[in-house]
Amino acid sequence: MLLRDERQMAVSAVETLCLETADHYAAAARRTDDAGLAQLFDTLAQQRRQLAAELAAQIRALDDLPQQPDPDREAVEEVFSGIKAFLSGDARAVLVGERERAEEDLAAAASAALRHAQGPQMHDVLRRILAHAEAAMRELAAVRP
Repeated sequence: MLLRDERQMAVSAVETLCLETADHYAAAARRTDDAGLAQLFDTLAQQRRQLAAELAAQIRALDDLPQQPDPDREAVEEVFSGIKAFLSGDARAVLVGERERAEEDLAAAASAALRHAQGPQMHDVLRRILAHAEAAMRELAAVRP
């Protein structure tokens, strides 16, 4: 069994959330029929995957292995999201609201990881992830129905 310290767990949580949010953005882009919203989601997914890759490289530099999201849990979340969108009658509001909550979770995780002593490169990547989550929240607020 691999024992991780608090710092490793905090950084790993950020990396997992980066990948999960990227996957959820991509799925939301496929589910919406609003071309502008789909483009926003696709762009955020691509940017988030890039940040996740940079963070994974930093995790490896610390002689740890990056974690991967649970695909089964993600699939269940997508099904529930689709059901909520269908039942609400306002798919756009559901898609945007879910993405906003995910960005809040990522921002909180990145802030927590930044509180742990890290090297300057890790700090840089975590700060950029936090800034990206905050920017995404502003973009989502601007398109919120």
